[in-house]
Amino acid sequence: MRGWRRGTATPPTPTPPSPEAPRPDLTVHVGTGKTGTTSVQHFLNRNRDLLAATGTLYPATPGRARHALFTTFLTPDAELDDSAVWHRVKEQDPARFRRRFKRDLLAEVAASGLSSVLLSEETLFKSSEGTLRRLRRFARRNARSLRIVVYLRRQDDHLVSRYQQGVKIGEIRRLSDPTLHLDYSDVYDYRGRLARIEEILEPDELVVRRYERDAFHRGSLYADFLRTVGVDLPEDGWELPEDRNVSLGAETVEFLRLLNLRRVHHAGARVGMIDNREIVRTLAVEPQGPTLTLPDPVLDDFMAQWADGNAEVARRWLGAGDGVLFRTPRRTAGTTPRQFLDPDRVDHFAGLLGLSEAERVPLRLLARDAAAGR
Repeated sequence: MRGWRRGTATPPTPTPPSPEAPRPDLTVHVGTGKTGTTSVQHFLNRNRDLLAATGTLYPATPGRARHALFTTFLTPDAELDDSAVWHRVKEQDPARFRRRFKRDLLAEVAASGLSSVLLSEETLFKSSEGTLRRLRRFARRNARSLRIVVYLRRQDDHLVSRYQQGVKIGEIRRLSDPTLHLDYSDVYDYRGRLARIEEILEPDELVVRRYERDAFHRGSLYADFLRTVGVDLPEDGWELPEDRNVSLGAETVEFLRLLNLRRVHHAGARVGMIDNREIVRTLAVEPQGPTLTLPDPVLDDFMAQWADGNAEVARRWLGAGDGVLFRTPRRTAGTTPRQFLDPDRVDHFAGLLGLSEAERVPLRLLARDAAAGR
């Protein structure tokens, strides 16, 4: 976290904000994940000074780009052990972390003198009731108003995209594993999630947007986001971020899944807490084949369970009288439902990563077992 680290010299105590200082308007972009959130966050980071010139602070205390420390600050103690971010904080005392984080964040807000604060952290959309209640308390005590911004993506497209992201951080199940879909079911009840956010947070405004290019203002996610959060930022001055969401082909995803499987079962790694970023960057240099998906009938059934809820979301939060939430069909071009890695291809991927022969042998065995359906 900016400004302090456990084990370093104690930094000077920031000047606390004056009780008489006017409270800012607070906008919190809560996701959902896989709706361009990483790109938006890096865009906001790169254009922080331009945002400030319009009266909006994109604070650095919660993170330079993604505001993951803000969610950590809000997360109840009993849930922290499941947070990869908390394990990277290097702080043993949650209460001490929260005191310092809040002090630093409020000091940054006060020092900016700006009338609006914008936070972006996608895990808040699926966070617990306890986390949402803490967010409500924080907003009521420190903000003049609260606006919540949500982008929604077709559940079937989101499911397959989220699976690939899951493999990048340690997922070991196949996409076709039914338990994977059960784990995600609560997230995809958009009607239930939005109603819960509205009930618990009681925001002054809950803005829901479709994550569809045809629905974006001027066809741009960045332009659409800025318009949604009420920022007038001339496009000719933008600094655009590089593409950070690398898409992997089905074969590469299966190799990475087997690598995760080996680490989890034989090296004590934890699913969801494996940092594969460097590995992904290395593997992505190679040309990628079709991306992994599920058969159309499976995805049709998956979407059917959300039909009524999606229709209500469209009418209630988007003002769509026809009840149509998503107008763009699911992606089918350049996809395959076959999650398979030829055991003879293990050496190719292992060579890219510079793995030793001792590391390759168990991966070959796992690939053979997977190919045989074991």
